[in-house]
Amino acid sequence: MEHLNKQTAGKKKKTLLIVAIALAALLLIAGGLGLYAASEIGGWGGDDSQLVTVTVEKGVSTAAIASALKEEGVIGSKTLFRLYSKLNGGDGTYQFGNHELPKKAAYKDVIAALQQTAINENVATVTIPEGYSLPQIAAALEEAGVCKGDDFLQALQTGRFEGSFEAEVSDSPLKILKMEGYCFPDTYQFEKGSDPAAVAQTMLAHFDSQITAEMRARMDELGMSLEETVTLASIIQKESFTNEDMKQVSGVFHNRLAAGSSLPMLQSDVTIVFLRAYDAYGIPYTEEQSEAYNTYTVTGLPIGPVACPGKAALEAALWPASHDYYYFVTDADNNYLYAKTYPEHQKNVAQADATRGK
Repeated sequence: MEHLNKQTAGKKKKTLLIVAIALAALLLIAGGLGLYAASEIGGWGGDDSQLVTVTVEKGVSTAAIASALKEEGVIGSKTLFRLYSKLNGGDGTYQFGNHELPKKAAYKDVIAALQQTAINENVATVTIPEGYSLPQIAAALEEAGVCKGDDFLQALQTGRFEGSFEAEVSDSPLKILKMEGYCFPDTYQFEKGSDPAAVAQTMLAHFDSQITAEMRARMDELGMSLEETVTLASIIQKESFTNEDMKQVSGVFHNRLAAGSSLPMLQSDVTIVFLRAYDAYGIPYTEEQSEAYNTYTVTGLPIGPVACPGKAALEAALWPASHDYYYFVTDADNNYLYAKTYPEHQKNVAQADATRGK
């Protein structure tokens, strides 16, 4: 009897050991699976610099999308992604088309990317920075495959466009490009191979939408036309680095433009330098035309805008800072030094030159 008890006790210990080992193994497996799941869902070790294109067909299931993602190396587990997508409301929200995604990405980022409008290879996104001139815009459009730059400029020069402001733009023969200044800087999406006139119409209409009733009322208050406002804004845009700079610079120019001013010339270098973009593009112009823009020889405003200003520059042209400065210069760190008199300005110029090691 005692011998049987010892055998039974031995079997119990052996069974407990087996159970303990099995539990430990299960815990290890569960821990490993948990670690894998966390790594997979979190995209641990992913590389954002390695982008791949995943095509989502219209109306396909999450299972099909998961297969495409796994095939391109974006995810490692189709099953886990399908479960995550279902639990996080992703199913049925994915946009068809081409999506650029990094390899081994976090699931939340994959879902967010797939919910965005997909890349259309026939659509070009073009960003026009504030202060670009028409030749620069034409070059950007051609580079993006939207339309030929020359055709775009020709459409602007000779076309007729819908919009309330076009009649306010003078067609003086002294202007190099009639519609300079009126293509509003922004990010646009155009189909590649678009009609140049339609592209021009879009940009001009966008400009028109920026001119508010309040701005119109302010022009009337100041006695400024739309063209004068855009012309001044284009110079302010090219002379400034920040929105606050724009207001201060505008104040200088308004002081010079004021009736009875002893300094009626703006004397802005940008009204000469802007022609470099025209030269680079091969836009022809006469000496008489270039002189019509030169504010070192022209009293008041030049014949027309020298670039396409943004909204902040347009507003600065209408609401300048109030001060009694007539001069400004910038140093190497883009700090502005203002002066009331020419001797003060000369001191500022020397100070600015010193920052450049002159």
